Amino acid sequence: MIRAAAVAVIALGVLSGCSQPLTVDAYVTEASRAADAYVTESQNLSYDYQSTLEADVRRIAEEGGEGAIEEATNLVSRETIAYLAVLSDAMRRYADDLDDLDAPSAVADAHDAHVAAVEAVLFTIPATRDAVESAGDIAGIQLALTSSGFADGQARWTITCSALEQAVRDQGTGLDLRCTRQDRQP
Repeated sequence: MIRAAAVAVIALGVLSGCSQPLTVDAYVTEASRAADAYVTESQNLSYDYQSTLEADVRRIAEEGGEGAIEEATNLVSRETIAYLAVLSDAMRRYADDLDDLDAPSAVADAHDAHVAAVEAVLFTIPATRDAVESAGDIAGIQLALTSSGFADGQARWTITCSALEQAVRDQGTGLDLRCTRQDRQP
């Protein structure tokens, strides 16, 4: 009878969607997996974006001619908008992967703050794309990027990411979410 009751309680928990928080070690494994996937994808996207811009702008400059500056501006605008769109998709997957984790209570606040920071960056991308699209020249595009909520959000992302790593270290194990990293250079 006791065994049947235990099975019923377990089944009820499974059916109702109740789950136990992950252990710190299991959390580290899953959070690391999510971060590694995001960092790899975002680095590749950044590398492709930078490579394309450098090669195409160099080509436009070498060809010179009337309208070269306008052509380069249109190219940078178009490629930046496309980059922000695919980067947004990668961030969405990362945020969803993290949000799906049932963090251990000892790191839950830091986990939630980091997920919120990623979500906040995602929220700024449409306005950043609009600002890039409205810019009249390459300097305006750079200003749109550096003065955007996207740039500010990146700083918050790094702070909350580092705080999450520290919260996990405080539990006696390490976590490397690659909060600060060097992107691949073209």
